[in-house]
Amino acid sequence: MGRTIVDQDLRRWEAYATTGPYGMVQSGKVAFRCTTDPGQRPRALAIDGDKSEAERRVVEGSEEDLLRMLEKAAAID
Repeated sequence: MGRTIVDQDLRRWEAYATTGPYGMVQSGKVAFRCTTDPGQRPRALAIDGDKSEAERRVVEGSEEDLLRMLEKAAAID
């Protein structure tokens, strides 16, 4: 389940929970994809916990929490 947030530049971002490559044991991540500016690279932020913890943060976190995570997230190559 994803959520949409709007940054200070009025760009809309989809936030969703993910993990690393299939079959790899990695911590959960919150990923962000800009839906209004295709030139913006997707971003991800690793969190403490697994994918279910990342999902909880996406669903239960405030928009401000998600915007802070977006600011810290690194671009995905």
